[in-house]
Amino acid sequence: MYKVPCANCDKTYVGGTGRKFGVRLQKHRTEVETKTTRTFTRSQRASSLSEHNKSALTDHAAHKNHDQLVHSDGDRQGAGAIFQVDQRGST
Repeated sequence: MYKVPCANCDKTYVGGTGRKFGVRLQKHRTEVETKTTRTFTRSQRASSLSEHNKSALTDHAAHKNHDQLVHSDGDRQGAGAIFQVDQRGST
């Protein structure tokens, strides 16, 4: 489990992954950049707001025009692992 606070407001995204946190955070960044850097006409923008993305974090970024997952200085500002669970099990 991990959390990523929005750099533009007080919202925090909580998610789970089997990947390393840094890898997952980069995937989120890539998706957010893809969605928020496109140029739209008004009708295209309205249509894009009805799309559901791969994560609620990307939906938030696209709908609120919050294009930064971390502050501009690169500091994660509270983003990171909450806890880890060993998924391998024991025998």
